[in-house]
Amino acid sequence: MNRNGLYLANSAAMLIVSSVLMGAFIVQYGFNEEPCPLCLLQRMGMLGVIFGLSLNTWFGFRKEHFALVILAALISAIFSIRQILLHICPVPGEPTGYGTVVMGMHLYSWAVVIYGASMLGSVVFLFLFNEEKKNTKRTPLTVEKIIFYLVLLLAFANMIAAFFECHLGPCCENGPCT
Repeated sequence: MNRNGLYLANSAAMLIVSSVLMGAFIVQYGFNEEPCPLCLLQRMGMLGVIFGLSLNTWFGFRKEHFALVILAALISAIFSIRQILLHICPVPGEPTGYGTVVMGMHLYSWAVVIYGASMLGSVVFLFLFNEEKKNTKRTPLTVEKIIFYLVLLLAFANMIAAFFECHLGPCCENGPCT
């Protein structure tokens, strides 16, 4: 695969993870399901994955960028797995899952799949690219810039949504902790 193909694949990965975040917004506002604190942490983890990929867009492929993707995905996968484990053996009288089911799985279960794919994809990218010199700055293609700015808009939307849910304090199940 040529270098431009790898950059387009990198941008496609950013777009895929962004579409997952957009889907979370649709569930949040379309089905009126406020995200729990663990869900917000998982969203921030997806933004961390996207941030690592976006560094590739502007500064070229570097192993440090993929390390950031893998680290964000690994930490966020831990949050997702914790949430899965909380709902495997729920407190008596509580439901066995939280939120809407999408294609047979809850959103936090899908998050584990996304994080696993992010880690695996980063490893594949690491095998396919030759690291560029640290002092080089690349000029992204127009489509890469569009995807980057869409992701940036999505990050700000997440920040604003989290602010309105939690304000400046810790976030609890039903808004700010009291």
